[in-house]
Amino acid sequence: MRPVISKPTRRTGALRPLNAPSPLRIQTDATGRVVSIWRQGRLTPRTIATIQDCWRIDDEWWREHAVSRLYYELVLDDGTLLTIYHDLLADLWFEQRP
Repeated sequence: MRPVISKPTRRTGALRPLNAPSPLRIQTDATGRVVSIWRQGRLTPRTIATIQDCWRIDDEWWREHAVSRLYYELVLDDGTLLTIYHDLLADLWFEQRP
């Protein structure tokens, strides 16, 4: 008889994040402008056709985990509309899902 190994199960009623951001790899030009991105699970980068909007959020600076992000609303070369942000404190990039 083989031993049974159980996998941890999520408890009923356990909280899980919705629309959690996905990590991105980005490429910038000499001026620091984002020119292409590699989305999670994709093998090739996508070129940025246009940056439609850019804004910065600095919040909760008084707490242990402050928020400082630079957001971009992009149109990719295939027409996909995408919102990404640069976590300025951790120096990491993410795709923000709607």
